[in-house]
Amino acid sequence: MPWIKQIKKGLGVTLVITMLCPFSSFVSAKKIETEKATALVSPKGENKSGVSIDLSDKVNINQASVDELAQKLNGIGVQKAKAIVEYREKYGAFNSIENILEVQGIGPAFLEKNKDKLVL
Repeated sequence: MPWIKQIKKGLGVTLVITMLCPFSSFVSAKKIETEKATALVSPKGENKSGVSIDLSDKVNINQASVDELAQKLNGIGVQKAKAIVEYREKYGAFNSIENILEVQGIGPAFLEKNKDKLVL
């Protein structure tokens, strides 16, 4: 009868392993799925491949100050720049550049003029 104990023990181990295997592959697949490719850019505007990127005229609408917004964007003054910053502080970061249209006083004409300058 000692062989029956061995079989039961082996079946128990097999059961545990088969129950855990699907979860381990799911976890690794989920991890791979969430990783996104990113480009490293130095402060000089050069990415890893050495290609130069001009960031001097770009404005990050999620980080720019009122002064930076007013100076670098066309058709915007201090008041509209304040409205953008206040909106961002109240509702959080913009998810897309088009979300700037939700700010009062910002319209499609502004977005067309500045689309090439705006980044997230």
